[in-house]
Amino acid sequence: MKNSIIIARHEIQSMFRERTFILLLAVFVAMTLASAYIGWSSQHTINQVYTAAAEQLRQSGKVAPSSPFADYPHLALLKNMIIYVILIGGLLAISTGYAAGMRERKAGVLKLLFSRPISKEDFLLGKLLGISLVLAAVILLAAAISAISSAFLVSLNAQDVIHLFSFYGFSWVYLLGFAFLGFSFALVKDDEVVALLIPIIFWIMITFVLPELTSALYPTGSLNPTLPQTDILQNPALQTMHDTVYPFSISEHYKESAATILGMKATGTAAPVQSGILNAFKIFCWMLLGLAASFAAVYSFDKSRW
Repeated sequence: MKNSIIIARHEIQSMFRERTFILLLAVFVAMTLASAYIGWSSQHTINQVYTAAAEQLRQSGKVAPSSPFADYPHLALLKNMIIYVILIGGLLAISTGYAAGMRERKAGVLKLLFSRPISKEDFLLGKLLGISLVLAAVILLAAAISAISSAFLVSLNAQDVIHLFSFYGFSWVYLLGFAFLGFSFALVKDDEVVALLIPIIFWIMITFVLPELTSALYPTGSLNPTLPQTDILQNPALQTMHDTVYPFSISEHYKESAATILGMKATGTAAPVQSGILNAFKIFCWMLLGLAASFAAVYSFDKSRW
């Protein structure tokens, strides 16, 4: 266990010296800073239009409809963060796992490392612990930024804060799947480019391809995952494709669960929205799948080759 802690500490220190990681982290932090303001600005603009229209209706003796944001949750300001986690966070997680698996290989110190009393179990536990703590630090930073920026724009209560940190904790689990995937391929693939390309292809499939296939029946689904969808295309082939692909669309399950945590659960949707518990369970299974891949990669890893 002591060796694992040493490896994890070294991993954390090394990761924050990686230029690619720092660049992606800076972009992620910048978008986190902007997300609350973007959400507030959109609501503010629409409210201004509503106020002006409502005043005109009252002057003409007509009854104005209720505000479109009358029952809107406070954390709806952060709805853009769902997309930022999927896009920027996914790439950040892959680069974190890839760097963790490739660092000693590129430095040519694996034989020296394993010449010491360090087992594969120590190496694996240390690496996974380091990766998890690095991403946890990133997520905690994002959560703190979101909490502070949102508090300046709206009045958050204790329940809102709990939901906010729950959202980021859930996002951490989602990102760990990509990080462990990047770590696994960094160990098993000889070519550095291929080792990075394969997890990115997985990310593209999960982030873009599968959601595109599942939203074909509901064209507005890819535009806003938190609003009710309009059932436009009644096509048996599209319905069959949706039913086949949807269970494997990890990013769609994340979007739905994250929106529910933030209080933006879609209602009246024509799409077959599964229960939040089942969607969350699938995200945990995704993380465990990446963890299993990491175990398999380490135990099949031939340290004598490097």
